[in-house]
Amino acid sequence: MSAGSRPKRFVLAAAIEGRLRFPGLPSPGPWDPSRLTYVTYWTAQDPGAGSLQGRERIVLSVEELDHVLVISHGIPAPIHLFISDALLSHAQKKWDGSGT
Repeated sequence: MSAGSRPKRFVLAAAIEGRLRFPGLPSPGPWDPSRLTYVTYWTAQDPGAGSLQGRERIVLSVEELDHVLVISHGIPAPIHLFISDALLSHAQKKWDGSGT
């Protein structure tokens, strides 16, 4: 099996008015990664950052996550995110406000 065919894991989230929200995880409330929604899929190619259409984005880097949160200000609807699970620590900081 080639490296390109490994499963990719993402956490579902939304950027709303510069804030990061996770379905199933109340805010405010305690951080509980077991309540996050994970999706896993197999692909022959690595997905590119921002490669989904419309208000959905694949987020593969800290810089991309920070950028999406900035551009979500003033947008009337949430931007739905698929955040690489490798970014979970940074995502937690953005969710609880310590990473601003």
